[in-house]
Amino acid sequence: MGKSKTIHVWLYTILIAGIIAAVIWGFTATKNAKALELTNENQYNRAFHELVGYVDNIDILLSKAQLTKSPAQLAKLSSDIFRESAEAKSCFGQLPTSEVQLDNTSKFLSQVGDYTYVLSQSMINGQEISQEEYDNLASMNEYASNLKDTLIDIENRIYSGEIVISDINSKKRGTVADAAGNNILEDFENVEKSFDAYPSLIYDGPFSEHIENREAAMLKNSDDISQEEALSRAEDFLGNNAELTFEGLSENTAIQSYTFIQDNGDGQISISITKKGGYVLSYLNSKNVDGERLSIDEATEKAGQFLQKNGFYSMQSSYYEKSGGIATINFAYVQDNVTCYSDLVKVRVALDTGDIVGMESKGYLMNHEQRELTAPALSMEEAQSKISTGLEVSGTKLALVPKDSMREVLCYEFKGAFNNKNFIVYVNAENGREEEIFLLIESEEGILTI
Repeated sequence: MGKSKTIHVWLYTILIAGIIAAVIWGFTATKNAKALELTNENQYNRAFHELVGYVDNIDILLSKAQLTKSPAQLAKLSSDIFRESAEAKSCFGQLPTSEVQLDNTSKFLSQVGDYTYVLSQSMINGQEISQEEYDNLASMNEYASNLKDTLIDIENRIYSGEIVISDINSKKRGTVADAAGNNILEDFENVEKSFDAYPSLIYDGPFSEHIENREAAMLKNSDDISQEEALSRAEDFLGNNAELTFEGLSENTAIQSYTFIQDNGDGQISISITKKGGYVLSYLNSKNVDGERLSIDEATEKAGQFLQKNGFYSMQSSYYEKSGGIATINFAYVQDNVTCYSDLVKVRVALDTGDIVGMESKGYLMNHEQRELTAPALSMEEAQSKISTGLEVSGTKLALVPKDSMREVLCYEFKGAFNNKNFIVYVNAENGREEEIFLLIESEEGILTI
């Protein structure tokens, strides 16, 4: 009897201790969760406060940009705007905005720094800013001012406790706060809506509207092909009898394509055929590579033969890199002795057998067309007089060089050495302006430019 009573006492003691431990654990977990929530909210509030400051600075700087007539001053202002807009985008990235699309807001912040930079470069090169460009600055200034006012209003409501940024994560709609019009998610949606009428900007920069909406030059007049036709072209390209399996049709890309895969026992083959025209967009064979027995020259020759066999003519090799026994060699199209660097095809060669194990032709398909090339206004000697005498020139040729805006510039390419390093300098063949300078990085892994 006494022994039974002792057992019950121990059981009750363990049970009570367990309950107490559970309560303590629950209290601690709740406390830690609240502490984490408070920390996150403080971080959100800090990011939002900094965002307001950066947008306010953009508003002020755009006002100044409309008044300056000095190239140096506009260059300084554009640099400041570029930095402030990048910081503003970074702050947006720190906020829990995944539940709302902010594409237009992000585009505005990207374009505002980019556009003013392009204008400053035009002024430095002796060009006057047009009235249309001043009007664009004024429009950007107005949007920046409206964005600032909207963000300040949201910030005031955050500080008053009406809205909480972290509520976005809860996705709670239909609450009392929502009924009172205090939904932070709706506030961000309204920010995005304020850019619905934001005009399209076409200019010489990487965020210009024409780049986002550009169509692949080589596919413009091509008809769509069916999945069955794409499969047939993939089989012809591969030239083997193994079955291909349809993986999918790419959507929302500049070049839509059908993708097929094939397991060949030594890895997997993937091939994509463009929906328009039925061209090979990409090909990849993940076969195992056993060492390196071919030189780069031999691999380049095999890659060139492969391109000719598949309808890529007048291609010239440029740079390459090696990794895992595979050489990836870049080829550019040559028209009338002018290298068109935009028309790029990459070929992967296995250095053990010389097999072609990959190809990527997006650059070629996006840009290839017959250009109307004009004779350069400057002679090679005149262009060379524009570069530093410190460069020991070892090679020269004409090339079409793509800018960030995808505009191509006819240049003289001067390759040479300076301070025991190899460089490439591009000089505009029309006006002698120095367009680009690249450092050649040469190693056992390849030749690359930076």
